[in-house]
Amino acid sequence: MNNLNSESTQNKRLRFLNRASKKFSTGDTLALFTVGTFGLHLITFFFLILIYGSYSQLNKKPPPSLVQLETGKSVKVAPLGNSDRTPQVVSRFVSDTMTLMMNWSGNLAPTNVEESTKPKADTGINIGERGLRGNKVTSVAWQASYALSEDFRKEFLKMLADMTPPGVFKGKTQVVLVPLSIQPPIKIEEGKWKVKMIANLTIFDQGNNLGEVIPFNKEIFVRAVEAPESPANISGLVAVIYQVRASGLEIYAIRDLPQENL
Repeated sequence: MNNLNSESTQNKRLRFLNRASKKFSTGDTLALFTVGTFGLHLITFFFLILIYGSYSQLNKKPPPSLVQLETGKSVKVAPLGNSDRTPQVVSRFVSDTMTLMMNWSGNLAPTNVEESTKPKADTGINIGERGLRGNKVTSVAWQASYALSEDFRKEFLKMLADMTPPGVFKGKTQVVLVPLSIQPPIKIEEGKWKVKMIANLTIFDQGNNLGEVIPFNKEIFVRAVEAPESPANISGLVAVIYQVRASGLEIYAIRDLPQENL
């Protein structure tokens, strides 16, 4: 009888232990959660160390100094902000733009070998009412004027038309811009510069080989703009406009240079 009671008591204890082993207490659950969280933190910390090491190696590498164009030609580059331009780029932009706008030969720019020897006459671009004096500018000047800001371009073209001698479109007069000095650009604020140009306009008429010299001393104000993305397979005027704005700059004002600054 005692043996039966002892065996029964032992079976009850075994059943109790068996049920208890299948259940986790609240403390056990919290302990497992803590261990799991700690493990995830260790893994995250390990990945952060790897990322930091990669960035450190990247930071030690010099920035790329060459970019290869689609044509296969490589050009040097420098790391610049979106509104930053080197002084050389600003000076070159001013020189090229003013030369194109202020040189009036009376001929169109050649597009092939034949036109290089026998250039076509430039009949000019009308910017006002037909028949009025001072309503034409040369084709090259009109194309180059797209390097000006839109609000300033119309005003400048009218002034340019008043300055252009009618003999230019008859093949009797030529005007040449002779830059004497283009000073380094002065930064006036973020993305804006002032360039002082000292130059002469020399006017040649038939029978006047010495030419008439007119001072052309200007302060030219330039600002950075978004350079347009040139589409493939373009030609004509569209290609010219994209080309003159490719430097990401535009002229937004031109004024006479004070005498004391000469």
